[in-house]
Amino acid sequence: MKKRSVAVSYPTIPVIYVSSARPDRIPVHNTMGMSVTDMKGETRTETSVELLPKEKGFRFFINGKEMDNERIGSAEKIINFFRKKANYDGGIKIESANYKIYSGSSDAGFAALAVAMNDVFETNLSMDEIAEISMMGSESSIRSLYGGLNEIVVEPPPKMYGVQLASEEDMKDVRIFALTFDYPSRFTAQEIFHAARSHPFYKHRLEMIHEWEARIKLGLHRKDWDMVFDSAEENIRNVNYMLEDKGVRTRRKEMMMAVIDVEEIRKSGIPAYWVAGGGNVISVVSWGEHAEKVKKKLIENEWKPIEYKIASGTRIVKSE
Repeated sequence: MKKRSVAVSYPTIPVIYVSSARPDRIPVHNTMGMSVTDMKGETRTETSVELLPKEKGFRFFINGKEMDNERIGSAEKIINFFRKKANYDGGIKIESANYKIYSGSSDAGFAALAVAMNDVFETNLSMDEIAEISMMGSESSIRSLYGGLNEIVVEPPPKMYGVQLASEEDMKDVRIFALTFDYPSRFTAQEIFHAARSHPFYKHRLEMIHEWEARIKLGLHRKDWDMVFDSAEENIRNVNYMLEDKGVRTRRKEMMMAVIDVEEIRKSGIPAYWVAGGGNVISVVSWGEHAEKVKKKLIENEWKPIEYKIASGTRIVKSE
């Protein structure tokens, strides 16, 4: 065992939305996501795990404050797994800090926690095993773990594995412009899952997942970003319509205005697509020489875009 390990991970945005998950947090269908950071690589989560053999229990701090009881349960499952695996009954101090993260901090945080725990305890788990453990905290943490544009394959539940479909280098020309909104609350994952599952068109959505997957993979193979992000937007639009039809309004009035503006930019001949999770962010995607034009148009429409790029997977930055 080591004394201390520090892992860095990056937040994520959906490409194929997780519209339902099993009680063990494994999605019921295949899903995709992208890991992102700002242009300087400063948008990230850093998680430190320090072993204190002479103490007992664990303490978990997020941005300098001790984790609240509502979130401690998911983290405790991961911690207890590694305790048992390493036959360790001493103390643990965990410190996690988020830097410039607008959305997806849970994905990054739980991925970083699992990677740091695996390193400090020297348990030598495979990437697939680490992914399964990290998903005890967040059903989409695997997005941060693998980085780039990646997929969670569930065939059939509960068997699952992750695979990176395109690296940050493959997608170096892609830009994401985050539009953030100051709303007082958001829906929980369970509220979103229940609303989606209860919609009469949910079965049709499940049947469409494979088609969206195929189009995105073909687009990646061809470097046809229009095909990739048209499919992603269609999938995200589909789930949002279903949720809103059931009274779960994930996109508020201002967010809908942003969506309309993006669609108008695209109608003018400039490639631009939007994706969104369950939070208060609309992410606008473009690439290459078109990206600056999209950014300019967003600013002209009085939005305040924050520019991001595709990020790598979770990694250890300090081990002692």
